[in-house]
Amino acid sequence: MNTDDTGLTLRSATVADLDALVTLENSCFANDKLSRRSLRHYVQASSAELVVIEQQGNLLAYGLLLFRRGTLLTRLYSLAVAEIARGQGLAEKVIGELELRASQRGKRYMRLEVAEHNHGAIRLYRRLGFLPFAVTAHYYEDDATAIRMQKALPLNTAGKSLRECPWYQQSTAFTCGPASLMMAMAMVEPDLPMNQSEELAIWRTANTVYMTSGPAGTHPLGLAMAAIERGFEAKVYLSHEGPLFIDGVRNEHKRQTLIAVENDFFQQAEAQQLPVFYTDWFAALDQEANASDRALLCLISTYRLDRSKAPHWVVVTGTDEHCVYIHDPDPDTDAAGSGMLDYQHIPVARDDFQRMASYGKRRVQAAVVIRRPQPDLMYSDFDLAV
Repeated sequence: MNTDDTGLTLRSATVADLDALVTLENSCFANDKLSRRSLRHYVQASSAELVVIEQQGNLLAYGLLLFRRGTLLTRLYSLAVAEIARGQGLAEKVIGELELRASQRGKRYMRLEVAEHNHGAIRLYRRLGFLPFAVTAHYYEDDATAIRMQKALPLNTAGKSLRECPWYQQSTAFTCGPASLMMAMAMVEPDLPMNQSEELAIWRTANTVYMTSGPAGTHPLGLAMAAIERGFEAKVYLSHEGPLFIDGVRNEHKRQTLIAVENDFFQQAEAQQLPVFYTDWFAALDQEANASDRALLCLISTYRLDRSKAPHWVVVTGTDEHCVYIHDPDPDTDAAGSGMLDYQHIPVARDDFQRMASYGKRRVQAAVVIRRPQPDLMYSDFDLAV
């Protein structure tokens, strides 16, 4: 709790503030309002910081910051200042406190969305160091366009310019691979359609019949061959030869089926002369992820995101000195306040990403790189490991 000379107190919100928070929310917003239930959730959630400013018992402002496990990302989800208290710098005080709390949690980026017609808020955010990095049409309930802005915390490095990558939400629990491949192909060819029909067609080509649990996932060689079928060049980086996904499979029938299916993928890859490199693909991460003519998708373990230890495919949308940025096709739609924008260009610390991008006891690593064929080249260097 912090009280200044004017009697303004900045502190964490409590359940006792709920009535005042609801009143402030309803007075400040006509659309996209947080419900009492949501506000109660955020007051108590470990994945959120909700701070308020009060004076003589009157709640004048609040700010809500959300966190995502396993990433460096925070999101300024909501900010409200009572009309009678505007022009006193309260929004800046709230944001400053949330930045401090984010930094104390080891977070490096704060993001927000603001309506493109809210010029006053945009000026404030720019003055506080937020820079626009994307635009999302039809974002708000009134169909207004959102400008997405970001600020580095506390290291004020130059803003990272990220490549355009359309985002697609997987439509089933087992199609993260096809969803990621579609996003990767759309990075290279922006007009490429992404839909469930294509998603399931890729899955039928690349699925492993069984997985460690649940329906079949998709194999890196299968995904690469699905890309080739669609006119792309592809290459694969693997850490291990032979079956990749048999760790933890106790049922002998499933185990033998997985081995047979994976062996078949390797035979098909050899017949198609698909370049497969058994090497540490992290050495190639920056060059493969940042090259403008190609796109990279890779296998991760979800343990650092949701503690589930499941194999999961994501798209790498770029890297810089500190972070690897990913598109995750599987948003946590059950979590209160989960926003699709939270799953796009997610910044992950490089060391954390390297630990995340290994699956199972054997630390299996797999990545697929695609690009459009280069007909003007006399020979292609794409089938070389970087």
